[in-house]
Amino acid sequence: MRRYTAPDITMRKVHAARIHWSQEQIRHGLPVITRTIDPAWFPEDHGPPVREGWSLMCEFEVPPSDQGDPSTARVQFMVDAAPHERLAPGTSLRLFERATQKYAHVEILD
Repeated sequence: MRRYTAPDITMRKVHAARIHWSQEQIRHGLPVITRTIDPAWFPEDHGPPVREGWSLMCEFEVPPSDQGDPSTARVQFMVDAAPHERLAPGTSLRLFERATQKYAHVEILD
């Protein structure tokens, strides 16, 4: 039996990001938690993203429900094979919103 070992996320670069939520998420209510892990895609993957989706961890110093829109977070990919080098200043991602099934816009700041 193989033992599960959690990925080592301590060595990955964490980036400052600004998250612009969909209007549906704003109406529904912004997340009240300080950490999310949800699928994210680069915007050139049009339509329902199916090709290059990656688990993106967002850590909020203050929950988005208290920050409002946009919200600031520290973000990083969860998978070693993800294109970490693409998380550079000015990069945009589409972040899946669980509550609405829509997408937030993530802007990498550093």
